[in-house]
Amino acid sequence: MNDRLNRRAACGALVGLGGGLLLGGRALGAEKAEGKGKPAKKPKTPLVFQNADFYTPDGKFNEEAAKKAYLALCRYFGYPLNDNVRKNLYVTDFALGRFTEVGLACVVWMNEKKWNYASLEVFLLPGQVIPEHWHVAIESEGVAPKMESWTVRYGSTFAYGEGEPTPTLGVKIHEKEKPFLTVMHETALRPGDVTGVGKPMEKHWQQAGPEGCILTETSTYHTAAAVRFTNPAIKF
Repeated sequence: MNDRLNRRAACGALVGLGGGLLLGGRALGAEKAEGKGKPAKKPKTPLVFQNADFYTPDGKFNEEAAKKAYLALCRYFGYPLNDNVRKNLYVTDFALGRFTEVGLACVVWMNEKKWNYASLEVFLLPGQVIPEHWHVAIESEGVAPKMESWTVRYGSTFAYGEGEPTPTLGVKIHEKEKPFLTVMHETALRPGDVTGVGKPMEKHWQQAGPEGCILTETSTYHTAAAVRFTNPAIKF
């Protein structure tokens, strides 16, 4: 009986220890976990970019300058850079000439039409917007409206879709974007948070937080030919 009680007590102690690790983080090495005796880390100063730096004197979008900005964003967050990211980073300003307000970069990990799945990494500078859009079907090619979800890895972003408009938004909308935003149901996302479109052909857009954002998109097959934008001036 005593042996059983001792074993039970020992198990209870281990469970209690595990609970402390999961719930409070104070049962084992708590002082180290809290960084006792170490100076508090200073918050990083968010990156700041000037729109003029991304255009040539004749107004052409400078893709190399844009790529350097996103690589700086990756270094800011400690994102693991490799040759695949550096060589295959796609950048766009959506032909609007307002790159620091509207633009993105992405790296496509996989885009398989036959089996209908895709995955890509999306990079947004501080306050940068992915403009409002939706995805249609291309029946002649057997492409259904794209469904997608986003998992934030670094930084923060605010995703907007159809539904009850959020009374107070978490972002300040860029003035020139206001006429082309029709959906205002907000979902605030930070590292580890996930959301996505709720139904086929739902209009949606995003705006990065003050530090920018890096997120992973998981979706059905993507083709630019099936994207439609609220702003008719956009080229993609």
